[in-house]
Amino acid sequence: MEIRKIVDRGGEEIVSKYYDGINFPPVVSGNVKDHLEAIRNLKHKNGDILLDTFPKTGTHWGFDILYMLQNGKAEYSTDNTAPLDFAPAEKIEALDSPRVLVSHLYPQHIPKFCTEEKCKIIYIYRNPKDTAVSMHSFMKRLDMEFIRGYNGKWEDFFELYATQPGHYNTWFEHVKSWLDFKKKNPDLPILFVSFEDMKKDLRSCVQKMAEYLGTKQDPEFLDEVARKCQFNVMSAAKSSNAKETAMSKDGTNPFYRKGEVGDWKNWLTVAQNEMYDAVIKEKMVDIDLDITYTL
Repeated sequence: MEIRKIVDRGGEEIVSKYYDGINFPPVVSGNVKDHLEAIRNLKHKNGDILLDTFPKTGTHWGFDILYMLQNGKAEYSTDNTAPLDFAPAEKIEALDSPRVLVSHLYPQHIPKFCTEEKCKIIYIYRNPKDTAVSMHSFMKRLDMEFIRGYNGKWEDFFELYATQPGHYNTWFEHVKSWLDFKKKNPDLPILFVSFEDMKKDLRSCVQKMAEYLGTKQDPEFLDEVARKCQFNVMSAAKSSNAKETAMSKDGTNPFYRKGEVGDWKNWLTVAQNEMYDAVIKEKMVDIDLDITYTL
């Protein structure tokens, strides 16, 4: 493991722990290697499912939907989560079943039981332009040691995001790794769901997830899950979460912003958009997903 820094044009730094070809945020404990080995060797519990995402693509949103479906109650989660990337293995082991395990990890670092026990996996993805906007806002708002003090301007941040691997490398690498993993493991149940589809028709996505998981599918229950998990409703409900607001510089919940599709048009200049479109055209050659940029 080595500590790496990328510096934007304004002199602001983004620090990573580099291990096994991936830039991990420094909040990953210890030397990364030992933590990942502990995660790989976690013990399976009945009902375990895994939610994996690239950062800022719908992780917290997806978690609460899956939490409700797994528990059969349209109630928001309290503290029955511990991200695989950051939480000690002992804390994850202690979570009550059924567990919704949350991760930004690449396939090679997820618990071995996910493949051995054919654990249900959901991968939520979002268009990379809105992901960039959300990530910049998050990094400036979050008051944690690994990014405290980052005040980079949007144009400087976007240049790094578009041209250099940041935390968890690039959106393209992450998405492709999971698509490749699915191809290499055709018998492993993996459901890909887009953030944009969730915004367009959440009720249908909730139904799709419930059918995939084999959980309670009573129409009234699914209606209530979809209602409570509409982004604006959930964001308002989570706005006073003391644990999450404590992580913010301004006292707001840094994990929820607008939740919109197409907000990138308010941020990217014509030149930035043209440059990134060229990157997307090159990188998407081997990525067989329909990506939606506006609704």
